[in-house]
Amino acid sequence: MELFDVSLLAAPAGVAVAVVASVRVRSIVPIGLLFVGLLIGSLVGRLAWEWFANPNVGVEFGSEFEGYDWVMGFAAVGALVGALLGAWVAGRRRMTPRSST
Repeated sequence: MELFDVSLLAAPAGVAVAVVASVRVRSIVPIGLLFVGLLIGSLVGRLAWEWFANPNVGVEFGSEFEGYDWVMGFAAVGALVGALLGAWVAGRRRMTPRSST
């Protein structure tokens, strides 16, 4: 089993975390940040793939950096990070006392 195989499990885990956090705190912030993390992760993955696909002169990475594996892996991990960040932000917002003025 390779790291890429495990990283693809991050997206379903992120969706589960976002749904549970959204229901628990009654906010859509975790789901929103899940999608933001997915977009940012896919952009970073695309840039990483492009960098590895066209390396500098004299740099050889081998064949393990072929294809769009980078885009999918980074997007999945980005979704999980976004969901965790969203759950944390929504939880902090809920726990912050509001003034009654």
